[in-house]
Amino acid sequence: MFPNIYREIEGDILPSVLDHLERCRSVEEAHEIIDYFLKKGEITEEHAEFLKSSKIVLESVIGSRGHGEYTKRGLR
Repeated sequence: MFPNIYREIEGDILPSVLDHLERCRSVEEAHEIIDYFLKKGEITEEHAEFLKSSKIVLESVIGSRGHGEYTKRGLR
């Protein structure tokens, strides 16, 4: 009924695509997550292409967060 209500109230979607990428174990898994967020409309085509094409960014983000470490970025 109100798909963007949380974004309007809190200012952002939690967890974001970066939060999910931090839990990935491989580049292939990261690409699947990027495609999922693109399909859901939570990231733009340009953002998805940037994330997929930037190998340095992906490698620095992948695996940087373990299970249950959501307080790292202030997530509740």
